Amino acid sequence: MDELKDTLGFDPEKLAKDADAFFGQLRDMHAAGTAVTTRAESADQRVAVEYSSSEGVRALHIDPRAMRAGAQELATTILDLIRQAQREAESEGQERLTELLGRDNSLISDRDSIGRELRNATGAVQENLATATETLDRLQSVLRR
Repeated sequence: MDELKDTLGFDPEKLAKDADAFFGQLRDMHAAGTAVTTRAESADQRVAVEYSSSEGVRALHIDPRAMRAGAQELATTILDLIRQAQREAESEGQERLTELLGRDNSLISDRDSIGRELRNATGAVQENLATATETLDRLQSVLRR
């Protein structure tokens, strides 16, 4: 098992246990309805966006005075506030997940190396499938003769 761990760059058993814990926590969080909701507002407080990690933009408040700024400026302000609220919701969600799972959970601590290795493995699997397909094609042509 240590050889596999060395080859992959992470412990697959720990990953499996951590994944089980992760999906169990996600089920619990979903059942409890614990979506992260954030609010972002413009400096003059004339435009505000409420964003939910489960629903996206939940509310948009535009003070009539904000419409004096012009359509382009108002649109830019709204988009900037949506992005800000979304980043805050994602950050808060990541913090909650880290609190629930712990910082030593491999899904958090090894995320980059796991992703890299999965991408590498996917490439190898695709190459093997291509080789297998070519071999099957050759076998079919031989059997047809």
